[in-house]
Amino acid sequence: MQSCLLPVRVRVSLLAGVSVVLSILCPQSGRAEPHPHQTVTVLAVNNGQEVLVDFGGEGRAVRLACLQAPLAQQQPWASAAADQLRELLPSGTEVTLEFRARDVYGRVVARLLLEGNDIAESLLSQGAVFAYDGYLGQCNDLSYLRFEAEARETSRGLWTVPGGPERPWNLIEASGGELEP
Repeated sequence: MQSCLLPVRVRVSLLAGVSVVLSILCPQSGRAEPHPHQTVTVLAVNNGQEVLVDFGGEGRAVRLACLQAPLAQQQPWASAAADQLRELLPSGTEVTLEFRARDVYGRVVARLLLEGNDIAESLLSQGAVFAYDGYLGQCNDLSYLRFEAEARETSRGLWTVPGGPERPWNLIEASGGELEP
């Protein structure tokens, strides 16, 4: 029977890599954080829900957790969401990343906090994006639905259209996966 063990050098390298990632995402403290934090610098805004950040010397795409921006095909809403996010997070802005998960596209899924304020709350309050917990199913600790409801009640952004535009997740599903979030 053959052994499936990797060479010692490879095992040590893998363990070192895992250790570095864990030290970034799970800083030493008396108890583990439910959502680890890391300070990062914004490099660019890709769209209304995705930001490129400097994460340990590498550019990483971060998808904002628990919201969904209009799809690129949903103009003028998609451009407005991206513009509002660029206004909130110009290139060079230092923010706190609150890690939530990784998605199927390899992106970090996180909340971004600017001086302690959640960027997503501002986007939702302005009616730039939709609250969406179907992406992660881990959003019950956030008040995003309340911010969306306030924007809807005051007809801001997306909600200037009665009922709002078609929901992006419905368009993605109807496309049979051709459209990406």
